[in-house]
Amino acid sequence: MIRYFAGRVLQIIPVLFGVSIIIFLLVHLIPGDPATAMLGSRATPELIARVHDQLGLDLPIWQQYLNYLGAMFHGNFGISFFYQSEVSEIVFARTPLTLLLMGYSILLATVIAIPFAVLAAARRDRIADQVVRLGFTVALGIPSFWLGIILALFLGVKLNLFPITGKGDGGLDTLWHLTLPALTIASTLSPILVRVLRSSLIEVISSDFMTTGRAMGLRRSTILLSYMLRNSFRPVISILSINIGYLIGGTVIIEQVFSLPGVGSLLISSIATRDYAIIQLATLIFALIVVVVNVVADLMYLIIDPRISLDK
Repeated sequence: MIRYFAGRVLQIIPVLFGVSIIIFLLVHLIPGDPATAMLGSRATPELIARVHDQLGLDLPIWQQYLNYLGAMFHGNFGISFFYQSEVSEIVFARTPLTLLLMGYSILLATVIAIPFAVLAAARRDRIADQVVRLGFTVALGIPSFWLGIILALFLGVKLNLFPITGKGDGGLDTLWHLTLPALTIASTLSPILVRVLRSSLIEVISSDFMTTGRAMGLRRSTILLSYMLRNSFRPVISILSINIGYLIGGTVIIEQVFSLPGVGSLLISSIATRDYAIIQLATLIFALIVVVVNVVADLMYLIIDPRISLDK
């Protein structure tokens, strides 16, 4: 197992290398000029040429990438055009908030999905099942930004239950401020989990070991936790790992809606200002999250089902 995970960790390096090439090329295809964005109304051909020379933007794109790659290997991710500060300091300071928001969203989505999926599976093809499936199908089609605005107006402004902007002062106050954004993301993620978990539970309910457990007179809580949910959660982990990109996209949008100072909102503002270095590092962080989540998913498979062999 150690050899397997060591190999998976080493695979992160070529993945990030490939992502860095793609992002570097795509970033330079964004319409507009960083020098013009920096200078604003003071932009003249002479000043623009001077900024291009200072930032190395007048070099061939392949040489720009090699310079960027060499600096990155030494831990230097460049200077922000807009903030005039080290990119790593700006991005890494915002990363914990984004990670916390994503983790909180997954937790809420799971808490929402489990009871409804169990109810739908236990009442298969009955009214309760139909209502759950219809309700979450409708929720799946609601845009996250629109849902975030509605929840902010209703739960935040009208009922004054949750704060609608900012990250709070740390600790529980930060969790309190992140509850509404996390609930918004969870509301768009939970329909996928409900659908997958319901199908998995239906398959598990009809299995032989469930019949044996009932015949042994085990308590319903034991059957539910040790038999049903544990054996039904593998597809849920797979769906979460596959949809991590969807989750990141939702996080980027929701951070902007709720004015959260995370990596997502920083990425959007940096695209507007053509801040190449921030865009590249933020995208690399999101790519790293995707790879790490998939490695963790493999580890979770082993924890849930020890019968799985990583050598196959």
